[in-house]
Amino acid sequence: MKKLLVLSLFCLAAEISAQKKEYDQKMIGCYKGSEANQQVDGISKYWVSCRLEKGKSILMFVAIDKDGDVRQETENGTWWTKDGKYYELHNYDKVTDVYNYEVLENGDVKFQSIELMGKKDNTYTFTDTKIVED
Repeated sequence: MKKLLVLSLFCLAAEISAQKKEYDQKMIGCYKGSEANQQVDGISKYWVSCRLEKGKSILMFVAIDKDGDVRQETENGTWWTKDGKYYELHNYDKVTDVYNYEVLENGDVKFQSIELMGKKDNTYTFTDTKIVED
């Protein structure tokens, strides 16, 4: 009985610890970025990403294909950091993307993918440029 109680308490503590999210304060704010031909050949993407306190996120992006067709989207979700990794959960598909990240001296953030759309993928790199208010 005692072992069962100890095991139950250990499992509960592990679950609570796993649920606690960390937020790198240096990443809070709005950023802009762009990339071409990285995720999809012939597609250029431009975005504004806002990471808010307590893990809320908003991503607004424009994708332009080689024919000049434009697609605009806004995504909501949550973000957090842990052990040098950045996690981004998208509300629309409930999938979490995982990146290694580095906050640069100028406040920009460099990302290297680890897992995208539920699959291991280390081919996607980009830098978010901090938007500084006047």
